[in-house]
Amino acid sequence: MALRDRVVETLERAGHTVELVRLTQGEWIDGASLAGAEGLVLVYPTWWGGLPAPMLSWVQRELAAWLDGSADRATSPLRTVRHLIAVTTHGSPKWTNWLQGEPGRQLLRRTIARFCAPGTRLRWVALYGLDQHSPEEITAFVERTASELAGVGG
Repeated sequence: MALRDRVVETLERAGHTVELVRLTQGEWIDGASLAGAEGLVLVYPTWWGGLPAPMLSWVQRELAAWLDGSADRATSPLRTVRHLIAVTTHGSPKWTNWLQGEPGRQLLRRTIARFCAPGTRLRWVALYGLDQHSPEEITAFVERTASELAGVGG
């Protein structure tokens, strides 16, 4: 929660309007509420190399028509998103995720980014081997993340 709260604080301080949605608490953001959004920042713990189940469920539910090709890409609820950012933590080391093929990162980069504004690229901010880091190192990661996000354009 410290990471999520710091991300929200940083974006608000930079002048962005932030709509916080907690998928694990049963909240949903639908395509209508994404209308006009210029950024989508996902803050989550990586599970088994990928997105947590509630987030994956959201992707499937909200983007099903575009994922299966039955809807025109130009009508995507993400079509105005120019900044796609994932902030995530991994229990395993980076090499383990690399061997797994980084399924979460690839889903966001190869699939979700396709439905965003033209030219949108995924910005990946990750802490690997979370359990092997000291509290001070974790705090440093939170602060580095805030510094990186402070420069996100409007």
